[in-house]
Amino acid sequence: MADYRDHYDEISATGADVVAISVDRPEQSERLRRELGLPFAILSDADRCVVKEWDILNRREYGGIAKPSVFVIATGRNVLFSSVDSVRSRIGASEVAQMLRANTFEHPAHRHAYTPRFNDTTRALRNMFSR
Repeated sequence: MADYRDHYDEISATGADVVAISVDRPEQSERLRRELGLPFAILSDADRCVVKEWDILNRREYGGIAKPSVFVIATGRNVLFSSVDSVRSRIGASEVAQMLRANTFEHPAHRHAYTPRFNDTTRALRNMFSR
């Protein structure tokens, strides 16, 4: 999510908006949003309805969390682009911004290896034990 924070202005300059969905309770999501300084909302899907419906539920981790995913959805609710990624490899926010600027949504998008920073690992462990 920090990647999308860092590229938020670039994405919003295209007229698009960013919204995250988390299976955490609303208060946990809001705490994370504040900690990371995210300029966009994190919606709570604590009942896992959306992640099940969109088939992005990873049942093997922490009792069921969402797979890292990006969906570009047009005003008419058409999905223009989707990327269901792994924890190790993800599409970068800069690539999403580039697709939005060019108005071309292609597969396969370039994936970047994600190496968690110490703070990311610490936060993940803290979240794991707080459940």
